[in-house]
Amino acid sequence: MTAPTATAPSAGATGTAVRPARLLGAAVLVALVVVALLLWTGDGRPAPSPSGIPDPGAGTEWALPLVRVLSDLAAILTVGLLLTGAVLVPAREGELRGARLRWTRAARWSALVWAAAVVAQVVLTLSDVLAQPVPSVLDPALLGSFVRDIDVGRALLVQAVLALVVAAGAYAVRTTTGAALTGLVALVALVPPTLTSHAGTSADHTVAVTSLMVHVVAVSLWCGGIAALVLLGTADRRPFPVAVPRFSALALWCAVAVGASGLVSAWVRLGDAAALVTTSYGRIVILKVVLIVVLSGFGLWHRRRSLPLLGSDASRLLFLRVAAVEVLVMAATVGVAVALSRTPPPVTGDVPVDLLSPARLLLGFDLPPTPDLVGLLWAQARLDGFWFAVVALFATLYGAGLRTMRRSGDSWPVSRTINWYVGVALLLLATQTGLATYSHVLFSAHMAQHMVLVMVVPIFLVLGAPITLALRTLPRVPGQLGPREWLTAAVHSRTVALLANPIVASLIFLLGFYGLYFTPLYAWLMPSHWGHVAMNLYFLLSGFLFFWALIGIDPGPRRPPFLLRLIVMIVVMPLHSLFAIGMLATTVVLAEPFYATLQRPYGTDLLADQHLGAAIGWASGDIPMLIVMIAMFVQWVRADEREARRTDRQQERAAVTGQGTDELAEYNAYLASLNRRGGRAD
Repeated sequence: MTAPTATAPSAGATGTAVRPARLLGAAVLVALVVVALLLWTGDGRPAPSPSGIPDPGAGTEWALPLVRVLSDLAAILTVGLLLTGAVLVPAREGELRGARLRWTRAARWSALVWAAAVVAQVVLTLSDVLAQPVPSVLDPALLGSFVRDIDVGRALLVQAVLALVVAAGAYAVRTTTGAALTGLVALVALVPPTLTSHAGTSADHTVAVTSLMVHVVAVSLWCGGIAALVLLGTADRRPFPVAVPRFSALALWCAVAVGASGLVSAWVRLGDAAALVTTSYGRIVILKVVLIVVLSGFGLWHRRRSLPLLGSDASRLLFLRVAAVEVLVMAATVGVAVALSRTPPPVTGDVPVDLLSPARLLLGFDLPPTPDLVGLLWAQARLDGFWFAVVALFATLYGAGLRTMRRSGDSWPVSRTINWYVGVALLLLATQTGLATYSHVLFSAHMAQHMVLVMVVPIFLVLGAPITLALRTLPRVPGQLGPREWLTAAVHSRTVALLANPIVASLIFLLGFYGLYFTPLYAWLMPSHWGHVAMNLYFLLSGFLFFWALIGIDPGPRRPPFLLRLIVMIVVMPLHSLFAIGMLATTVVLAEPFYATLQRPYGTDLLADQHLGAAIGWASGDIPMLIVMIAMFVQWVRADEREARRTDRQQERAAVTGQGTDELAEYNAYLASLNRRGGRAD
């Protein structure tokens, strides 16, 4: 990567500042040495195949992990550089200038390296999969088939394309908002390969895949952020007193996410604690844990020692030197992670296909027993990694906001806190209990989960006023754009105004019923775990949008009068009931091939189970709507009371100052005039 020329931070500091080119070169070298050493001494060491068995050759088997190291390092640096421009550095009116702009736009070079390394991975991975040397797989038709038809190839192709998009975006970026959007694309580009790693073949792949996603994103933000800060500090000392504390807050969240996701991944793939010391995979896990603890120690040292003194040149240079060492440790951690991905885990979940049940082939887990109350609550509960991460994020972010409010001495209504955490608890129950397990097996359980996610959970989340809490607790710096300003702009944007229109929100809400179940979409999504996640995510978001438009207390677009909102709800209620009646009347089984393939011994009458689900959908709509009507009525009364108090204050000011309009006095005078005219008429 071509780096901007570093300038001496201060007089007398010549020869003491970190040199960007040397630091980046040293980081790459450390990561390559670590991965090569661990593979050579562990179970991931490439070995020639027995005679007569195809072999890709030592070149492919050694080049693949080394190219993966380059890809990961380039991706991490790209995320860090864009993070710096988007959030960390102060930028007047959101415009990047000087060294901040140069380093942010330098992300285009790291993104191009990232894309090139991923393309090289495509060729090397195909060589490894087919056990053929690289020259034998350089056939365009063969490569095209690989990236079209094979999951691994598709994931790498998507990542390469997204990396190129990031490179183009980084080239054009000039504002913090542009850097944020480009950085978001970079974070999304990290995800596809996680779906086809060891996590995807582990015993509980849904948990393993989700934990790996969280792990990769958190590591990239953590490691990329500190590397970008070091590079920025070599060229511009002015943003340091602001950028480093901002990153420190983010790094703490990343460290917690890395630790938690790492523990889950280890638990899924190790099987038992003994495997930590008895297997090569376990020993590499221990090494990775040690490195993460060391990195956390660096972060703790920075928070206690260097952050309070960043205003002085000596302290800043000390920070740069220590952070440079931290970058090398991070590079070693990347090398360990790549070696771990090339080392067979003790628990793979691999079972001969002929021994797998139809349910396990389709769902990834065996068919649960006949449902009962205990099974629906906890006996058949299965951890869903995606939704568990969402629940944890909802709970911790809201809690962090409450903590900030308390520290600042501001008050926050207890009722909002209760509503939010009731919604979070219901979301946990809907996605982590036996109900979620049976929702993959029975249409009736699926509909029960659907109704909780779309009709119950969003009501409590909306009444928790999360946007208001965020706007009151996110830092605000005059003249600069950051998360608070982005959130404010979003909730007042034309797009949100359109979506939050009660009529539009109602159409989106009803689409989750009519558009899903009366089209082939349901049958297409059900066999896939991620299709199921997509459905539930739509249910939750469409429900939140609908109820936010009706009873939301957060700031946003101007809402229509309560009477119009009440009319919208009165119209939506029978349309929801009409959907349920249509489901009860149908004689066509939805997703019949999928349910028939499960071969469940209970609920064998698929149409009867579908009708039961329709009845659940019909019956469960009344209570949530009653709650909404009560909430709307209370808000209506309070709005009238606020208007009455405002009018009283206006009249009092008019009576005291003689300025303004005393509406009550004018009305009394009007009545008196009518009385006089009536008297003369008599």
